[in-house]
Amino acid sequence: MTDIKHSEELENWCYRAETTRLLGLSIAQIHMSLTEGDNSINTLTNSFQELATICSKVEGLTHSAESQSEDALALVSKEAESMSSHVDAAIVAFQFYDRLCQRLEHVAASLEGLSDLLQETENENPADWRRLREHIRAHYTMKEEHLMYETIMQGATAKEALEIFRARLAEKPEEDDGDIELF
Repeated sequence: MTDIKHSEELENWCYRAETTRLLGLSIAQIHMSLTEGDNSINTLTNSFQELATICSKVEGLTHSAESQSEDALALVSKEAESMSSHVDAAIVAFQFYDRLCQRLEHVAASLEGLSDLLQETENENPADWRRLREHIRAHYTMKEEHLMYETIMQGATAKEALEIFRARLAEKPEEDDGDIELF
């Protein structure tokens, strides 16, 4: 059965379509990075605004005449916990920069491989294009990249793949469990 599928792929294979798919993948990766960057910057902005408000509250509590009371100390403790929570959210949001750099490195490597393949005169060998695809897929480390890759390789446009990514992001806006994961 695999040989039949492989044979059909060879019959229907076109290097222009393959080039279009790989360029679409790069375009989708860039847009996905921009979307995540926007979301992370919004989180960072909100977190730092909250931190400024909390700091003002804590400062006011520590300067008040009743700062020695148990109630005041409990309020300071509560505000400190809230501040810690917002700092954690801000640190996690900074991860977008690591993902952005990693994705753009993948895009650059993909475009370089595509460029090398296109420079070869009359390179219409499907096996070379398949190796490039596999090389690109093998270097992806994030599940979003794998989803984007599979979506586009199955025939979706970059726009359609990005819509799928954004819909998935809207369904699970914070899939993180709060752990900080730097690449």
